Amino acid sequence: MTEPTKRVVWITGAGTGIGEALAERCAAHGDIVLATARTETRLSTLADRISRSGGFCRTAVCDVRNDANVASVAKQFLAEFGRIDVLVNNAGVTSFKDFLRTTVEIFDEVVETNLRGLFLVTSSVLPSMVAAKRGTIINVLSFAAKVTYERSSAYAASKAGAEAMMNVLRAELRREGIRVINVHPGATLTPIWHASHQEKFKEQMMNPADVARAIYEASVLPDSVMVEELVIRPQGGDLSV
Repeated sequence: MTEPTKRVVWITGAGTGIGEALAERCAAHGDIVLATARTETRLSTLADRISRSGGFCRTAVCDVRNDANVASVAKQFLAEFGRIDVLVNNAGVTSFKDFLRTTVEIFDEVVETNLRGLFLVTSSVLPSMVAAKRGTIINVLSFAAKVTYERSSAYAASKAGAEAMMNVLRAELRREGIRVINVHPGATLTPIWHASHQEKFKEQMMNPADVARAIYEASVLPDSVMVEELVIRPQGGDLSV
């Protein structure tokens, strides 16, 4: 029997949270994991853990807001591995401030990371996917794009914009054999939350590993099937933060 080809999976924001958990799950199932984040120490810790478990993880420091940095990392990955089979746009930031207290600097950081960064990373690998006539793009967005949460105006705008952009991309790529999956997690126990929120609501939040499991399962469906949207929420519903 022919040995199945290992998937090459690039995960942004892989240093913590959902990205970290997904990197570990993909590696455990034999994928070649390409993990990027802004913090080298977190990436090194992740790569060591995956290596000790028998998996493969290549890392690179990448700030998704920096177009030159993104282009350089994409070029490096494509030169070494020849393709990206699955791209997971997971890097994201937020700010829990009401609209009047959201400065231009805060707004720019959130939108540049969550929306512009997603555009830059996707653009860096999309030509290779189109040439191969296959590929999967997974966008870890937020349930905040679906409902209204106070003190999340910049974050909600960035995630809703990303959803709209990727819905258009999905329509454009259907005939190219490329899948685009938008994931909308509810409250998940990750460092994107304040430490006080994590401590207070940890029993109500979802575990990143459980969210990663759902994302992974959607990614390994046959090429003829596309989960267009995946909404994952805590069983108890929304938090009252």
